[in-house]
Amino acid sequence: MLATCEERPSGKTSTIVYCTHFAIVFVVICVIPIATLAQKVATDHNPPPPLGKLVDVGGYRVHLYCTGAGSPTVVIVGAGYSFDWGLVQPEVARFTQVCTYDHSGIGWSDSGPKDSCSLRVSEVHTALRNAGIKGPYVLVGHSLGGLVARVYAGQYADEVAGVVFVDHANAMIFRPPAEGEAPLSPMPPPKPSAPGATKTFGMESDPNFRKLPPRDRQFHVWAARQTRDQLALQSHPEMIPECVAKVDAIAKHHSHPLGDKPLVDVSTDMDRNPDYVKLQTELLALSQNSKEIIAEKSGHFVIIGRPDVVTDAISQVVQSVRNNAKL
Repeated sequence: MLATCEERPSGKTSTIVYCTHFAIVFVVICVIPIATLAQKVATDHNPPPPLGKLVDVGGYRVHLYCTGAGSPTVVIVGAGYSFDWGLVQPEVARFTQVCTYDHSGIGWSDSGPKDSCSLRVSEVHTALRNAGIKGPYVLVGHSLGGLVARVYAGQYADEVAGVVFVDHANAMIFRPPAEGEAPLSPMPPPKPSAPGATKTFGMESDPNFRKLPPRDRQFHVWAARQTRDQLALQSHPEMIPECVAKVDAIAKHHSHPLGDKPLVDVSTDMDRNPDYVKLQTELLALSQNSKEIIAEKSGHFVIIGRPDVVTDAISQVVQSVRNNAKL
């Protein structure tokens, strides 16, 4: 089933579309210093107090921030920072408990072992258990976070009640082509508009970044400026193929890996080319109880461009779980 929030024609070719998608994923997995955001923020030696608590996950700690009350608990496993969800988490906390976290090596979390898909899933699982947050959970994954949510659901099926994807398809462009299928050839990201200029492509370059509460914007600037965080986030390209291999293996043995658990796939209208639309169809097929919602007039960072759509998607899955009903 497909729901749209507004209609807007695209008018872009597949080639241009793919290049744009690649640039967006490049944004998510690579951190570029944000020298243009000259704000007085904390430093490595003087970090701001954490929003939540640091939870031991086996010799090191990760930051877990939970608000609200009720079940099922919504667990956000996005690729970025916990405070990047400052427009979504407070709204979700109005109707259930919701937790965000910072994976090892970023934000307030300690540095951990070499990053991998398996490690990321293990961190979330252990942090929730050690913090006493009981499942089953509704997992929310933005971009790369969608892969983490899918692997988690494959490993701990009994702990997952439902799933929300937020433009997860962008992370799937790294999936190896099937036998006989021609691989996509991504073009390099856009160049700065002037010689010697520094151009940023991260969440902070999105015009909607200013919509985040001032506190969360400052946290983002503080964290993204740390060398440690930049190095940790630059390891994402290495873990994506592992994650993709794991979810493909799970899907290979199950026609509907999520069974009839509610799944809402939030996509965007930015570049709805045939490849992008096909990916949505594949994601919807993961569950027999699924629907797509198109976040109109939003780029990849839907959580700041159309936070209302993300909140609505989460609410629909939570209500489906509570009522044991179809979406």
